[in-house]
Amino acid sequence: MHALNPQQTEAYLRHLDTPVPQQPDLAGLDRLIAAHQRRVAFENVDVLLDRPIRIDADSVFAKVVGRQRGGYCYELNNLFARLLLALGYRVELLGGRVRWGLPLDAPQTMLSHLMLRVLLPEGPHLADVGFGSATPWRAVPLEGAADPDLPYRLRPQDDGSGEVQLENFRTESGWAACYRFGSAVNAWVDCIPRNWYTSTHPDSVFRQMLMCARSEGDCRLTLANGLFNKRFRDGRVESRTIEDATELVDVLKNDFLLSLTEDELEPLHTRLAGLLNVTP
Repeated sequence: MHALNPQQTEAYLRHLDTPVPQQPDLAGLDRLIAAHQRRVAFENVDVLLDRPIRIDADSVFAKVVGRQRGGYCYELNNLFARLLLALGYRVELLGGRVRWGLPLDAPQTMLSHLMLRVLLPEGPHLADVGFGSATPWRAVPLEGAADPDLPYRLRPQDDGSGEVQLENFRTESGWAACYRFGSAVNAWVDCIPRNWYTSTHPDSVFRQMLMCARSEGDCRLTLANGLFNKRFRDGRVESRTIEDATELVDVLKNDFLLSLTEDELEPLHTRLAGLLNVTP
């Protein structure tokens, strides 16, 4: 994995509307994470439109910065890692087993999530801008005490795997599992088949439903087909159900900041109408 070039770095930071960090430290990383989650949505629109998801640096840069779209972990954490490398950060790739929405006794899941370990003067931290509704809005310390102001924790697993589980505190249900992961550094080449499975296999959840997320102020906007939530950091949740595909497209453009071209609107409307179980 190589860093973005200077022109790409400048354009990416301009897209995020954030200045160059003065130094590669935790404060700068947290600002970059927050800026990214405000401007770039987690979304799977291209997967639903049967478009190939290319994860080479130039393709992801063209999609996120050029087309002003979002993506999922193999796109967003990929591009974010390349930005961090260009800014002088030391970054390692980690692979995660998604546990979000699963019961505690659910079978083991495959390595299907990409996140980052950033080696900082303050110690190693987990950085993630591509996990959807439960993405941490700041870096999570991997060593030492947990951040008391961040409702996330790392819980060691007792199954001999050596893995830890990232958990998010939800007011209505207590701690909820996000994903579990080990300390081994993942090779970039291993992301290629995982991305292929995620974007093409019929059993992949990304093929079965619309998923979007973006941060706005102190709340996280999330969309699961027609369920639109605003989840505030104090635990409050505002929900509404969208039953019309045209309104759903407007939400994608206005609330999740997706730039959709004219030739995308008709097939997207048809696909979303099918997901909402209404006539296009």
